[in-house]
Amino acid sequence: MKKKLLTGLFLLVALLALSVSASALTEGDWEFKLLDDQVVLTDYIGAGGDVVIPDSIFGAPVVKIEKVFSYKDPVTSIVIPDTVKEIADTACSGLKVLETVTMGNGVEIIGDQAFNNCPMLKSVKLSENLKEVGPGLFEECVSLKTITLPASLEKIGDGGFHFGIFQESGLETIDLSHITAPLGSHMFKECKNLKSVKLNPGLTKIPEKIFYDCKALEEIDIPGSVTEIGVAAFSGCSALKSVILPHSLKVLQTNAFSNCTALKEVVIPYGTEKVFGAFPNCANLKAIYMPDTVKETNTDLVYKSDNCIIYCTQGSYTAEYCKKRELSYLTDKSVNSLITVYYNGTRISFHTYDQNPELINDRTLVPLRSIFEAMGADVTWDGANSTATSTRDGVTVSIRIGADSITKNGQKIPVDVPAQIVNDRTMIPVRVIAEAFGADVTWNGNGKAVLIEE
Repeated sequence: MKKKLLTGLFLLVALLALSVSASALTEGDWEFKLLDDQVVLTDYIGAGGDVVIPDSIFGAPVVKIEKVFSYKDPVTSIVIPDTVKEIADTACSGLKVLETVTMGNGVEIIGDQAFNNCPMLKSVKLSENLKEVGPGLFEECVSLKTITLPASLEKIGDGGFHFGIFQESGLETIDLSHITAPLGSHMFKECKNLKSVKLNPGLTKIPEKIFYDCKALEEIDIPGSVTEIGVAAFSGCSALKSVILPHSLKVLQTNAFSNCTALKEVVIPYGTEKVFGAFPNCANLKAIYMPDTVKETNTDLVYKSDNCIIYCTQGSYTAEYCKKRELSYLTDKSVNSLITVYYNGTRISFHTYDQNPELINDRTLVPLRSIFEAMGADVTWDGANSTATSTRDGVTVSIRIGADSITKNGQKIPVDVPAQIVNDRTMIPVRVIAEAFGADVTWNGNGKAVLIEE
């Protein structure tokens, strides 16, 4: 009796399978479903090569592409019409010889891993009206070197337990300055060739592991609106030699810059409140400058960064923390400066000058001797004439308090802001002096930093 029931059950399943197969619709190279007078493509049965997806079948528009391709399909290019609104999860994944994708402007949603593991994919034109993309979208597309994301994006797939949209791809450069949507975690994880990234100036968070193990990334301009840098955001960026953190920063999460082996020093901007174990395993890190605003950190701050010294003010939270944990630290009152000055990539300390830089009429003024001595110039002071004279490599520069010009080898050079007395200290315009000695001077507004390079 039991055997008869099982036999009947198997027959029923077989009949159902036959009925499903028999009801599949086929037209040309496609199997599809016809729902609400709209076509959903379900399978590709063509020979490969250059594939043009139809805009309609039996007069009904093609609106969605499900998982239609097999990794065995020798498809080299795909053209998607304007009628298509959605490309489903893994719809075009695993196509080993796919080189180009041209997408109509009707596409609004692309699902998880829709084009992942397409190793020959080199060129992608996305819909200009794209609103949402899932994680792993171009994961392992190792030939994809650059791509333009549309400004219409509202949601970028978060990696989570899946993958970032470009994870392990061949991306070398990308411009996200026009993207206002929050960026997804793991987005560029393990993009070994990524060298250049532009971020939106209104970005508020650098998410978790977004640049994890991007070994070719040498520099990045972090927007002045960023308040948090996420867990392991730049972990493993071994070519990153320096980073200027924005003055908007409040929280620097655990392992944010772990294993950044080329990093030499980091200035935590005044206003930052929490700095967790952000710098472990940074073999060449020599200095971290911690302002008094930092009130929370943890035990892994500089774990296995053996040659690092933490600079802070006496009696600050950081000083007490270092004492308790037996971390090396030195006192530097200038860690609370609102402006940082770098000379050839190294921060200039104003501790011994007892006066931090000041921004006056949009010009940075620094203590008289600080910039001269940092550049290796000799300085003399003529109190009777309130004039400082500095000499280096055959160049003599004189600057008088209150004067609207300085003198370089006898020639007058106009200045926007004159040297002046601030808090009983003689302050001089850093740009004019540095440029007088032939240095290049730039201003990083996001980090409120003066960069002097020779």
